[in-house]
Amino acid sequence: MRAKGLDCLVLTGMPLHWDFCVANARYLSPIGGNAEFNILIFPLEGKPTSYVFSPVFIEYWRSAQNWVTDVRSRKGSLAETVAGRLKELRLDAARIGMDGLAGPLDPDGWVPHSMYVRLQQLMPKADLVNIDDMLEKARAIKSAEEIEMLGQAARLGDLMLATCRDKARPGVKECEVYGAMMETMLANGGEEPTLFLWACDRSPRPHPFRVPTQRRIDSGDMIICEIHPKYGGYFTHVERTFCIGEPEAKYLEIYDGCLAAYESGLRMFGPGRKMSTAMDAVKATIESRGLGICEAGIHGHGLGSLEYPRYRHHAIGADQGAIAAMADQFRENMVFAFNIDLFDPRWRNGETGCVFAETVLITNTGARRMHAYSTEFQILAA
Repeated sequence: MRAKGLDCLVLTGMPLHWDFCVANARYLSPIGGNAEFNILIFPLEGKPTSYVFSPVFIEYWRSAQNWVTDVRSRKGSLAETVAGRLKELRLDAARIGMDGLAGPLDPDGWVPHSMYVRLQQLMPKADLVNIDDMLEKARAIKSAEEIEMLGQAARLGDLMLATCRDKARPGVKECEVYGAMMETMLANGGEEPTLFLWACDRSPRPHPFRVPTQRRIDSGDMIICEIHPKYGGYFTHVERTFCIGEPEAKYLEIYDGCLAAYESGLRMFGPGRKMSTAMDAVKATIESRGLGICEAGIHGHGLGSLEYPRYRHHAIGADQGAIAAMADQFRENMVFAFNIDLFDPRWRNGETGCVFAETVLITNTGARRMHAYSTEFQILAA
């Protein structure tokens, strides 16, 4: 803040996109989860103030954490709430840094236009500054405590996959398996909302869809799922492919390609090494097997998903700004999802395939998996 000449931050923690848009505010004020708002006023000097959605939640949040003691509920519009507090702090003519106004990681932003315009009207002498990705860069390198939280989230992901393995059988409804997996996460300390994509079909598309149906699972069905288990606000990312009974040989071939690409990248990850070099090797492995990419890349995980670093072959154009921002280099204590979702363009018009993903930590010597669940294709009893 001093380097940028900022007198105060206004972080608009809106519970959007599985709570990813609360991440900056929650990084500085641990209020969030279950779609809670956290509109944070964070002055350079003095104590911060968090505004939550409703006055009935104030006492809970004051007792649930001790980082921020000044917890209030909004009064009037968001702009009126923020401007009122800044006037109390005599900062209504100051240089105010705001997140959520669009930047390299989110070109659209999430601050309501009406809030921004009204702030300008209420504080005409203030200088409202877009802080771009200032906090996202700070969040890219995880502390030991954050890595511990992410380790707990990874553990939840392993438990959820084990639940799918044990629960999915012919005659069981898709929604029953999905619900059991969510119960596992919540019953072991997890938190909602979280991203959980699912597909169950004899020939699912090469990336999971959204929600389960009440259809009963049948022998020969494939299950592909993408899970972002969440613990204390921290998300990890894991994907697996299951089959009820023996899968078609082509699915095993595609999944072998997923694992080969994963292993080729993992060997090349490490502090000081280039992301582009490692990810080019991943792409070369995929292409050498004649497979096509639905998704293949890395993206950061922490209090949100799609953090720094980013290098995704399926969205490389959108990631150019992110790649430049982090200097195309792995750094110790970066944490990211490494996901590889593939298909064979010569088989069934490329309309079905397999998924694989895990959360990876960059260590001082290389990289390590944060998950312990088997990487093998999951063949379940029919």
